[in-house]
Amino acid sequence: MNGHLRFTLLTNTFLPHAGGSRVYYYNLFKRIASCGDPVTILTGKLPGWQEFDARQQTAEFKIKRRFTPLRDASYSQLPKIVGRLLTAGSDGLFRRPDIIHCGDLYPEGLVGVMLKKTLGIPFIAYCHGEDITLVDQRRFQPRLRDFIYRTANAVIANGDFAIDNLLRIGIEREKIYKITPGLDTSVFYPEDSDAKLRDHYGIGENDVVLMTVARLVQRKGHARIIRALAGLREDIPTFKYVIVGRGPMEAELRALATELNLLDKVVFAGFVPDDELNRHYNLADIVAMPNTEEAGDIEGFGMVFLEANAAGKPVIGGRSGGTSEAVVEGESGFLVGGDDDRELDDVLRKLLTDRSLRESMGAAGLRRVRAEFDWDSRAAMLRKISYDVVAACR
Repeated sequence: MNGHLRFTLLTNTFLPHAGGSRVYYYNLFKRIASCGDPVTILTGKLPGWQEFDARQQTAEFKIKRRFTPLRDASYSQLPKIVGRLLTAGSDGLFRRPDIIHCGDLYPEGLVGVMLKKTLGIPFIAYCHGEDITLVDQRRFQPRLRDFIYRTANAVIANGDFAIDNLLRIGIEREKIYKITPGLDTSVFYPEDSDAKLRDHYGIGENDVVLMTVARLVQRKGHARIIRALAGLREDIPTFKYVIVGRGPMEAELRALATELNLLDKVVFAGFVPDDELNRHYNLADIVAMPNTEEAGDIEGFGMVFLEANAAGKPVIGGRSGGTSEAVVEGESGFLVGGDDDRELDDVLRKLLTDRSLRESMGAAGLRRVRAEFDWDSRAAMLRKISYDVVAACR
């Protein structure tokens, strides 16, 4: 095919919004734009968007903030699809993209269907696993979800867990393409622990630092770790547990730490911007997020594990969702079940007390990330899929 394709990505939110799927889209489409293909991101306004857009936009990478993001995917939000359709429709008419990528099912995927039917523009849908399991909990939305995936010209799955769920709901294997998240090792890498940051969080010279980088919600496993540390406190070296992130469970977690007499050991770091994350990972000796499933809400992959490995840290994840692709059991870290906390206790005890094991697992994770998870190859794959889809439609 001669020339370049014009890409449009429709997504409810985009960076600087925290979230693995938003980082995923940014890294893929920023690299596609660097190949000369004009990319337009149609998305919502979030705190900090003006500064972010001013830094990131180029002649080939445009971000258009045209609406307020939806709170959730409930039926009460569906009337807002009209604004999305008008925005995307005007972009389709005046800019005339060659292909549309729909980063969210509702309402972006539905907008993609409508633009395909009315303007003949092919579209690609995405699946991160929880797109399916969360919708399974609803009464009527599974039919709409399946219709969107069936109508898409191609579906990008972020791992085997997503592929398995797509096949389960009847999506043809031939239209599913696997592109796992990558990692930028110029952003995440080993460096010396920052003395000023250690002082800021009250981390002592001999403290072993356990860290979780995640939104403060039930399924991320913060409460499980706090309870485990309370039981292990007498048997392990002096430690600090640093919780990076915000969320609705903060008050509950603070109360739990107080109840278990661990408030002096648990540090609530709050929101940490992306450009400060690597400094925080390098404070840690272990990064843990023992994720579980909560009413269909599940970890589709777990980019936090790759980021921590890239800083040379061993990880602990939950044996749930797609984390088995992010964590190599017994090599880059450990996976634990969600039904029995004794397994989490054992793994924490093992890593907190064995420095050589922490270092060998962290080194193994670093080697794997550097060898297997570069973003450039993934962006090249997505670009080729897009070109093939457009060629098949002409």
